[in-house]
Amino acid sequence: MNIGIIGVGNIGSIFVERLTDTDENHIVIYDRNTQRMSVFKGRKDVEIADNIYYVVNNSELIVIAVKPQDARELLKKLRKGAIGEKILVSTITGVTTEKIKEIAGGSYVARIMPNVPAAIGKGVTGLYMDNALDEEKQKKIITLLKKLGEVVEIEEKHFSAVTALSGSGPAFVFVIVESLIDIGLKMGLSYEKARELTIDTLIGSGELLKAKGSHPGEFRHLVTSPAGTTIEGIYSLERDAFRGTIMKALFDTYTKAKNLSEDIENSY
Repeated sequence: MNIGIIGVGNIGSIFVERLTDTDENHIVIYDRNTQRMSVFKGRKDVEIADNIYYVVNNSELIVIAVKPQDARELLKKLRKGAIGEKILVSTITGVTTEKIKEIAGGSYVARIMPNVPAAIGKGVTGLYMDNALDEEKQKKIITLLKKLGEVVEIEEKHFSAVTALSGSGPAFVFVIVESLIDIGLKMGLSYEKARELTIDTLIGSGELLKAKGSHPGEFRHLVTSPAGTTIEGIYSLERDAFRGTIMKALFDTYTKAKNLSEDIENSY
């Protein structure tokens, strides 16, 4: 597939790296910050464009990975580039598919919210596809996104929730991991042992939940014996409102994302 990537910051660079591990794709990139593109200079699997019109003319699917404040100007330029039948896949926060179609003049638009683990193909991407996309075009988008990890289709109105849960979610996981490692150190373990035990416990627990499809509470009860060590820790967590604290943190993140999206939408 001929794929264009406009904007090669954090997310755009992940797309470049994940999509160039196969000879099936031809990648063309553009970023107004030429220094970002220089990282890919000399690579046979990446073509560097001088302008966005070259990307449009040489791509059937275009990933737009720019910040909201830069998006309006870019979308106007895309309109001049005669988008036509091109598929646009947008990571732009707060800008709806309808607004993208209105400004860029395209007919086929999808919105996505990837997350950081996509860098190693273990991410999860929230995806909304406009109704105008037929089955063949939808398949192309999903095939591309699966290079980043799992794909979860959502309604467009739920993007703020996805931002909080999976977009920002890794940051919260990293905080928890750091806390577990630190308490391992306090209990006398080396950093290396505490890190290994913590990360593998989290990975194994997640894979078990995914494989079995059970409610997390079922497995928690399997580990929790009457008057045992685990229930003592669970009691401490509940007493200090751990669950409520986590939920509040995520909901605060969701509220912030929703407010930002509304501000961006209103500015357009």
